[in-house]
Amino acid sequence: MIDISTIERELRQLWKEGAGSTAGGQAMTRALTLNLVARAQDGPSAEQMGAVIQQLTASHPSRAVLARMRPTLDEPRLEAFVQANCLLVTQGAPQICGEQITIDAQGSAVTQVASLVLALLVPDLPVALWLPGPAPLEDPLLLRLRGVITRLIVDTRDAHDAVRALAHLAAFQATEARATRQVLGISDLAWAILTPWRELIAQFFDTRPLLPHLQRIDQVLITYQPGERREGLALSLLLAGWLTASLGWVMLDQALSVEEGTVRLHLRRPAVGRGPNAIRLITIDLIPTAPSRDEPPAITSLCLRAIDGVSADFCVERGEEANYATTKAHVAGHPPISRLVRCETPTLADLLAAELRLLNRDQTFATALQSAGIFAEWLPA
Repeated sequence: MIDISTIERELRQLWKEGAGSTAGGQAMTRALTLNLVARAQDGPSAEQMGAVIQQLTASHPSRAVLARMRPTLDEPRLEAFVQANCLLVTQGAPQICGEQITIDAQGSAVTQVASLVLALLVPDLPVALWLPGPAPLEDPLLLRLRGVITRLIVDTRDAHDAVRALAHLAAFQATEARATRQVLGISDLAWAILTPWRELIAQFFDTRPLLPHLQRIDQVLITYQPGERREGLALSLLLAGWLTASLGWVMLDQALSVEEGTVRLHLRRPAVGRGPNAIRLITIDLIPTAPSRDEPPAITSLCLRAIDGVSADFCVERGEEANYATTKAHVAGHPPISRLVRCETPTLADLLAAELRLLNRDQTFATALQSAGIFAEWLPA
């Protein structure tokens, strides 16, 4: 049995010992901005997650509770230990530190973890729950902590079928939206990894001459590396959902077709300059590329095309070299514009830090997920 008062006493002793200067002349400064609860399923994942939590101290010093839960083991066991997570900073400056409580539970003792976590949360700080793995929405920690967490962080790419996971996450979000309490903020790291693609497409239309073409898009082409668990297709659906929600496109009734692996979505928009009731049809093609063992499931290109009136093409393509992309814009009657852009591949800590910066619900993601979830439901398993 773990005594909560013993853990708190050990934490106080930890900070008392570090309150003075360290051997290097650097004082430890305790700075907690949130509660971060993370669930690991085995030793290696717990070690990796602990390293990520350490890195997050740079931007989000927290009280982190890392729970390693192994319910399939026969012998019940419940242990806990504490540590400080500190940054190495410049000489003479204080070290910014968070704190970590690691809970190791196995067998029937895993049922006690949620109660321990609840007792260990720092009051009046937001609570983020990070659940990597294939089935986070079925996790007992989520079921027990759902009433206190302010942000849920998952990664639909971890699922056995990422497309189905996207549909389930959209359904979960809809259920949360109908709840009477404050809406839970949901983060999907699959969405976070698409940020460079969304930013580069948006940059085309930051200039006044190109902005009107955004309302004239007729075709979208997305190519992707598929992956064994349909991760690439799920990423494509998220981008399609983002464009649909952001541009106000209207889905036709279950208008989805699949031909030789290409998924085609059918939508409509108002026809520009054709009267108030005129419409134009839009197609979004999700095209798998040849599978490669050397390339992870990912988006490889995203192109928007306008063919009504003045033709225009706007494309972002992953570069041949790692961490580079090429953007191309070509409007009829004007010389094409092309540039090479550096896009650093974010680490897991980078993705988490970006999501933890969101204080409230990410409305852009919420609407994109809603549309992507509908597309995912249309697709056969």
